[in-house]
Amino acid sequence: MAHKAKGDVANSHAHGKVAEASSDQGYMNKMFMKLNLEDTGMAPELDEVEVAGLTEVAKEKHLFLHEKAVQAYHEEQARKKSAMQRLMQKDDKWGGMAVAEIIKEEPMAITHWRPNKIFPNANGLGVYSVAWSSKADMIATAGHDRSISLFRPHATNGMPARKLKGHKAWTIQCCFSPDDKSLVCCSGDSMYIWDPSNGTLKAEWEAHDALINGCTWSQGGKYIISCSNDLTAKVWVAKTAISKGKKGADTHAHTEPEFDDKGNEIKHHEHGVPVEFHLPREGERGHAGAVVKAAFSPQEDFCVTCGKDNMVIMWNLKLKGTKDRVFRGHNEPVLNVAMNYDGTRFASTDNSGTCIVWDPKVEHPIHILKEHTDIVYCCVFGKEAKDGKGRLITAGHDNRICVWDSYLGTVIGEVDSRHSSWITAAALDVSNMQLAT
Repeated sequence: MAHKAKGDVANSHAHGKVAEASSDQGYMNKMFMKLNLEDTGMAPELDEVEVAGLTEVAKEKHLFLHEKAVQAYHEEQARKKSAMQRLMQKDDKWGGMAVAEIIKEEPMAITHWRPNKIFPNANGLGVYSVAWSSKADMIATAGHDRSISLFRPHATNGMPARKLKGHKAWTIQCCFSPDDKSLVCCSGDSMYIWDPSNGTLKAEWEAHDALINGCTWSQGGKYIISCSNDLTAKVWVAKTAISKGKKGADTHAHTEPEFDDKGNEIKHHEHGVPVEFHLPREGERGHAGAVVKAAFSPQEDFCVTCGKDNMVIMWNLKLKGTKDRVFRGHNEPVLNVAMNYDGTRFASTDNSGTCIVWDPKVEHPIHILKEHTDIVYCCVFGKEAKDGKGRLITAGHDNRICVWDSYLGTVIGEVDSRHSSWITAAALDVSNMQLAT
């Protein structure tokens, strides 16, 4: 996919039109690089000096491309103006009411976020994960520079309040514990738990035989789950992980060898931190490809995992992590999964740009959402969700952030992302009024 030119991200639609009209990607990039993020009122200008030095044939092509670029630009400006007018009408409807009061009266009313803080170069070449603390007083990002950056949302300088370093590979995902006293992160084949208040490492252990793609904390705080390229997911008891994974703890979880029914020795890779549930259990079949992400039910009685085998699997934690249901509906690798806040719906996104909304009790899709035109990396439910009703936010490779009615399966808004490249992560704070991407 072509790299998006710097400038107002909303102009990406115009980029595509010019490319389609001209098949000249280099010219398109050059034209739109001239647009400044803060000055979107100027169409691409014609470089008279450059045109004067062209042959007649090249000049004719250049003028044609410039005309198409200007036309596409003005079409995009008209679209933005129309969207802003609709937004103003929505604002007029609610008058001076506070956002929290509007959400109580009509949860679907708030569908538009305005960028109010940018944290530049949070994690080097790429940010792969973003998470809010439960009190919304801290944002954690993980990424390419092998660190975790901790930001204060309202800091004036936009710089990290603290950097957590010491991971041996890229930090792929991070998540606060419900009490904000700990922060879990996966990097390489290892898991890390940090104290975000002082930046000390509370626990570290080798968790899998291959790269870990994702980790998250359960809503009740009891469990942590890790998902890996070794085709497994593992559920850990958080308190045990902290006590057994800290420096100086006993590194031998099993003093006696264990054997299966056929007499083969069972290999353990916990390295001091015992696994509560192996998903799948020994001898059972689970995902046929890498396990990418997972989500817990609010009651911590089941979890769902998604993988590159195009499947989503539900695991019953009350029955020792047995496989409960298999959800088939994706035709491409599934990259993310999210649970709503009463456990009545979950969503999964894939490589084709599709997001599917599921009822945990039914193995068939409730809604198949296809607004995105490319890979959807992230999905997150609004906290007003109840009985399957509430907002669902998706974002991805097409640089779009879409807001859905998860009950009806319809688009109810789109956010001006302001990102200059694809969006890899999104998170809502506890107030349901701040979106971090």
